Parts: sequence; structure tokens; C-alpha cells
Amino acid sequence: MIRVHHEQDFPDGLTSPDVYFTPGYGRAACVTSTSSLLSSTQISAAWSETVTCLGDLGVISVLLRHSPLVPQASDHPGLRSIVRGHPTIVLEPTDHDSAWSGLEKHCRTKTRKALRHGYTGIVRQASSQDLAKGGDFRRLYEQTMQRLSAAPRYFFSDIYYTELLDGLGSNLLIAEVRDQMGVAGSSLLLMRHEQRLHSHLSFSDPDHARTGSNNLLFWTATRFVDQGLRQVHLGVGLDGRDSHFTYKQRFGGREQECAVSGLIVNDAAYQHHVDIHAKALETTANALLASGCFPAYRAETC
Repeated sequence: MIRVHHEQDFPDGLTSPDVYFTPGYGRAACVTSTSSLLSSTQISAAWSETVTCLGDLGVISVLLRHSPLVPQASDHPGLRSIVRGHPTIVLEPTDHDSAWSGLEKHCRTKTRKALRHGYTGIVRQASSQDLAKGGDFRRLYEQTMQRLSAAPRYFFSDIYYTELLDGLGSNLLIAEVRDQMGVAGSSLLLMRHEQRLHSHLSFSDPDHARTGSNNLLFWTATRFVDQGLRQVHLGVGLDGRDSHFTYKQRFGGREQECAVSGLIVNDAAYQHHVDIHAKALETTANALLASGCFPAYRAETC
């Protein structure tokens, strides 16, 4: 993982050739009315240079998650589609009243029910205790994924949580709902970036959910718009337009599309690692390549 601590910092071995290549200048240039979009020729050239640079660095393959909230160039040569047409929900409330009115009537009713039963919701900074294996969030999240028979990729290691907390720091938040006894009924891990809040991982206890704790949870996260946010990204379902996505639709907002692509930078090295991995799993390279997992040399984790 590469961390950029300051505006002028770059990964080891890479330096900025000039101030115009720094993230700070780039963000400033984006907001000026005189800045123009890159032409298709410039985009193609930049992509070609990027792939060449990755190859020089010894990169074998790259997984690209395309943000539904940030304008991006169209598909580039060499990209293979992994996920397309995966819907997601983005809320853009301007204040408390608009956020509340954006909820479906059923959501407002369930939220009021939770409050009547003494549930309270807050958003706070996540801590290492929250993400430790024995912590409320980690334990209940994994129980929820087991109950939903979620794919292995939805279960994360200790290292993942440590890196997430170290990397995001104060921008890693938790929305949580507790009952009158202080027992956690539902919780949601949130990632903040400037004026945008992303829903990341969540859990819920079925008994608490029946009294509206989940509705209060998402309402609590949405109310965080009072902290200067302009977008709340509720995220996708576990599998396209499933019940989880339908549930998130009830909070209003607009539908966007998520996509994930893969890029093989070094074909020979990629095939070599697939062959080695196939032998270790006592299967064939063709079976791994046909598994739909990317990169195929990590197929057992998909």
C-alpha cells in the first residue's frame, strides 16, 4: 500500500518533474473555469505512459475500481470488465429537512419506532478497539456475513482493518445504534473524503432490526450531512439488485453505476503465476482463468 502523507510526497523511487504534476496543483487547476478536458488523443497517450510505467515498476496486474461519483475517461485498451451495471445509491441532501423528506414513508415510520423504543444513534471516529477481532463491530459484522452466506471476499483479515485505520485515520468513522442497555443493534463503518461519506461495512442484529434499528442507523449516517457533507454514498447490495440494494433505495437519492476492471500489465508473468497457483491448488491454469476471479492467481480468495 502506498500512502501519500503530504501534497508533495511521492512513493519511493518516484519524483514529481514539476509543480504542475503534484496533486495539490492538479486539484486547484480542476476548479478553474479556463481548464479544459483532455482530448481523446491526450487520454490515450497518458494511459499508454501509465501502462509502460507500471511495467517498468514490475507490476503484473492491476485491479481498478471505477468510482460512480467521479467523472472518468471511457474504457482503455487492455482493460477487461469484471463488474458492470452494479447499481449503487447516492444521497445528496442539503439539510436535515430535505434528508428526512427524502426517506420513504416506511423508513420514517421505522426510524420513529426505534426512537420510541429507546434506541440512540451516533457517528464517531473508529478506533482500533472497534476493529479488533473481539470488538463489537468486527464480531457482529462477521456474524452478519455468516448469516447471509456472504462470499469469502466479504471477510477481512486483521491486517486489512489495521491498514484501513492507519490509512484513513480520523476519516474512518462508525455510525452505531444501541438500545437502552447499551447493546449494539446495528453499526456501519464509514469512510469520509472531504464532503463525501461512503458506507463501507455494516452489521445488524435481526432482533434489533425488527424494531427499526437499521433504519435509525442509516438515518444517523445521513444526518451527518450537518457536518458539511454534500454526498452520502450508501453503496451497493451484496449481489446487484438484491434485497440489500432495494432496502437502501428506500432512503431516496439517485441511482449510479459501479464498475470494476482488471488490467494485465505483464502477460508472461501473469501466466507464470497462474500456472504456479494452479499447481498448488491441484487444478489447471485454464480453470483458474475461467473462474472469473481477477487476478486469476488469487482465485482461491474469490
